[in-house]
Amino acid sequence: MMKRSEILACLKANKNISAYELNILDKDSRELFYVLDHLEINRAVKVKTVSVKVYVSDQRSTGVSTLVVTAADDQKSLASKLSKAVTRAKAAKNPYYPLAEKKENLKDTGADKKDLNKVASRVAKAVFKADVYKNGWINSTEIFVSRFKEEFINSNGVDHVSNSFKIEVECIPTWSNKKEEFELYKFFESNKEDYKKITEEIDEILNLAKARSAAKTLKDVKLPEDLKVLVKNDMLENIVRCFASDLNYRSAFMHDNHYSKGDKVSETLFDLTMRPSIAGCGASRRFDSHGTLLSPVKLISKGVVKNTYGDIQFGYYNKEEKISGNLPVAQIKAEGVEYKKKPHLIIENFSSPQLESDSGYWGGEVRLARYFDGKKYIPLTGFSIAGNIYEDIRNVKFSKEEGQTSRYKGPKYMIFEGIKIS
Repeated sequence: MMKRSEILACLKANKNISAYELNILDKDSRELFYVLDHLEINRAVKVKTVSVKVYVSDQRSTGVSTLVVTAADDQKSLASKLSKAVTRAKAAKNPYYPLAEKKENLKDTGADKKDLNKVASRVAKAVFKADVYKNGWINSTEIFVSRFKEEFINSNGVDHVSNSFKIEVECIPTWSNKKEEFELYKFFESNKEDYKKITEEIDEILNLAKARSAAKTLKDVKLPEDLKVLVKNDMLENIVRCFASDLNYRSAFMHDNHYSKGDKVSETLFDLTMRPSIAGCGASRRFDSHGTLLSPVKLISKGVVKNTYGDIQFGYYNKEEKISGNLPVAQIKAEGVEYKKKPHLIIENFSSPQLESDSGYWGGEVRLARYFDGKKYIPLTGFSIAGNIYEDIRNVKFSKEEGQTSRYKGPKYMIFEGIKIS
């Protein structure tokens, strides 16, 4: 692979390039693949990914093209790639926007000292610590423990170095009711070592597989009207992402946003803050794809839109005074309500959670839910829910329990009323 200095020299030698961004990502990972509890593959993987964005700009327009530098490239082949990228950039122009300016270069040079082999082994032990049931088991498991070093350089003197760490676990829990086997899917991602949480997450999904094996349908259970519906995990993350996307600079510039500063989103006094990083959120990062250093931005305060956020291109178009950058993780703070004593429906798994941001439609086919009838939980399957998120968010409530995904931290459940169940 070409050295960083060699790539930069090629970029500077091409006088047709107005500006550039160089991103270098070194990934060192340990990957474990299990069938049942038997380790089938144990491998170490080191990957270097180098990408370049070439800009051709004048005072009115900016053209950009992206290319990848491979291990086969040398100065001659890269020079050829850059010339072709310039041609492509000239053919696809947008209104002018600048690149990030040098203010403070991030130099996170302290390499992570974790022994990836030991961490991967501990993750595996945490996973199989939950595999203790007679009729339930983990069919397959994939574990990825990775260390990243990311470098970002642009032609304005921005030069960032950031180190990060991530654990990823994918598994297929299975439960047998002697007549049939039922499978669910679990993905867990975190940027910190929390082996107790891994065990708890796997234990929870195994017990949900057990519930799925005993699930009834709406033909067997009559649900009351105006039942509270609780959503979590993927659907909750989709809802949060919908509002974060709506309050992005790009949505405002394209005029496809539903909300602007000062608009009331909800009668419920919740706060939504976008952050660069949260402990436990695997999507955390220190700077965005344009090299903008990231700081938290509170988008919604007490149910009212206070700010927007986004990358330098659309921030410049919108004449934002301070560009926030694209922030990757979200946090909600809200007063939790009591729901456990009254009938309610917890949606545990969708076949495919859906949310259409233009119309506001959200819902989908439910693979597993748990209905509390006032005395006990009854597992249900084979039905759908549907609503309009822009209407339903107005009276949303939140649980007291806390939850976390790769891109979200906050109340574990969003609680809705008036959702169509069929």
